[in-house]
Amino acid sequence: MLRRFLAYGFCGWGLEVAFTGITGSPWARDRRLRGHSYLWMLPIYGFGGLTLERLHGRLQRRGVRRWARSLAYMLGIYGVEFGTASLLDRLLGEVPWRYLHGLHVRGYVRLDYAPFWYACGWMFENLERELRKLDRPARRTFRPTGPAADAGARRRRVPVAAPGAAAPSAPLP
Repeated sequence: MLRRFLAYGFCGWGLEVAFTGITGSPWARDRRLRGHSYLWMLPIYGFGGLTLERLHGRLQRRGVRRWARSLAYMLGIYGVEFGTASLLDRLLGEVPWRYLHGLHVRGYVRLDYAPFWYACGWMFENLERELRKLDRPARRTFRPTGPAADAGARRRRVPVAAPGAAAPSAPLP
């Protein structure tokens, strides 16, 4: 679970940096596409990803269609964003991402980002499927690759004689 927590955190960071670089640059007339994020976001995205995993399990067991699950993920994302913004505002007296423009609620969440969060919710299940592979146990066998491995695979096996029995004179086909 720790691996998935960190993976969601790093994926969220990357997505946020790309989003802020793409959406902020045209308005600032900055062709460098400079994006940014905050250190607080790693645990927030990690927690959010694990929360959406639990929501996914519950909704899928009930047979909810994907479009509706994505809508629920979008609401979950808003809930995590609002909740963590409130918590940080109480602890620090400030929210690192306080929204001043657009349709926002207390500067914590922007409601006009709903289509983007819906798309993130739609793609979440694909990301979850890939990140669940991090929980698989590692392979314990070593499989050599390359020409030496190919040569070993082509060798015929010579049967080993049982103790006290006569050994065969030629390898079996």
